[in-house]
Amino acid sequence: MPPEHLRRNMPEPLSADNPPTLEARFDGPLHRPDDAECGFEIEPAFQRFNACNDTFARAQWDETVRSEKALDWFRSMFTHGLGVRKTEGYRTKDFAMRNAAWVGANLLIERRLKDERHDGFLDDLAPYAPPAPTREPVDDPAEMAAELKQAARIFGADLIGITSTDLRWHYTKRFNARTRAEKENVDCEALPHCIVIGTEMPGKVIQTMPSALGGTAAGYGYSKDGLTLMSLAQFIRNLGYNAVASLNDTAQCVPYAIQAGLGEYGRHGLVITPEFGPRLRFGKIFTDLPLAHDRPKTFGVKEFCDLCRKCSDACPPKAIPDGPPDGAYHNASNFVGIRKWNVDGEKCFRFWANQGTECGICIRVCPYNKLPETTLGRVYFRLWKRLAGGPFRRMALWLDNALGYGRRYKPDWWWKNRPGW
Repeated sequence: MPPEHLRRNMPEPLSADNPPTLEARFDGPLHRPDDAECGFEIEPAFQRFNACNDTFARAQWDETVRSEKALDWFRSMFTHGLGVRKTEGYRTKDFAMRNAAWVGANLLIERRLKDERHDGFLDDLAPYAPPAPTREPVDDPAEMAAELKQAARIFGADLIGITSTDLRWHYTKRFNARTRAEKENVDCEALPHCIVIGTEMPGKVIQTMPSALGGTAAGYGYSKDGLTLMSLAQFIRNLGYNAVASLNDTAQCVPYAIQAGLGEYGRHGLVITPEFGPRLRFGKIFTDLPLAHDRPKTFGVKEFCDLCRKCSDACPPKAIPDGPPDGAYHNASNFVGIRKWNVDGEKCFRFWANQGTECGICIRVCPYNKLPETTLGRVYFRLWKRLAGGPFRRMALWLDNALGYGRRYKPDWWWKNRPGW
């Protein structure tokens, strides 16, 4: 009898014998004028990434990553009691909070499952309605960009930047979770502009990471991000223009956020922003609405991360490199041909799976992750960033350690003291 995928006229599932296809080498422009401003060092061997090699996708088809604990990590968001134990931070109420925070993101996923789509994580966010038949004229792209940012803030964006579409960051293929095979990515080549939004994650629960309670931050970030993207993309369509909204799907968020002027690349592989440090989730919208672009910004993050090792020292599985950025290749979940700090996704996700929820220690301990709640605190954070971005960065790092920033708070402290955001 032939295999099931042949009987059902389905693509062959991915496996060690049928791995994801590789691009071999990107045939588009390797460089663009703002690469130096962004800190991008693109090498001749650069390859675009196949999303089937993402660690979360590999946990579903690659036996070197797939395990019962990894599958339970996915199931725990939908299964009462899975992962719950007596340990503080992993009790029923902690998982109840974490899973409730993911509801918005999970609703986006579930609405198109019958079409073999996982909107927001494997597929772009399917539009609520098509574009209006008549386009609203745009005489001034700069004014349109300002109006768009105003609308984005109403819809919940904490940060927003605009850049041009850069196909280097777009996935060559996408993963189909039902067939466990690869499929074509959405084509954004005719959409020249990329809008990037950032959603702040709640900082007080991040201080309890790692814990199920701490996982609330990621769920909240993705859920709010999804709603903001859907609303803003529909605003653009209502003006008569095309818009493809995207969370973790379609293209990489990190380089787009840097190009859109929202922050710099950190040692932990996250975007560090002046306002919130690495405490954000990003999403993007590709569109043909005429818009003026923002410029990349630098405020000394690269130089500070060269000195600082707080995230790599604190990482339990040692997934974060402690040396200079070298583009080291760890496994198939790495990008090829970019000289940067490469996090080992396999080690990172294995730790997540073993503890049954998200980690986030690197966000918690990052010196740029501050929660200035008073006037004095806000003044200190401004002065600290000036120190960190200049020749006195060693003093900034010493102050961060001396004042105890980044320490973990017990989850029961959050429940009993009710510190809010």
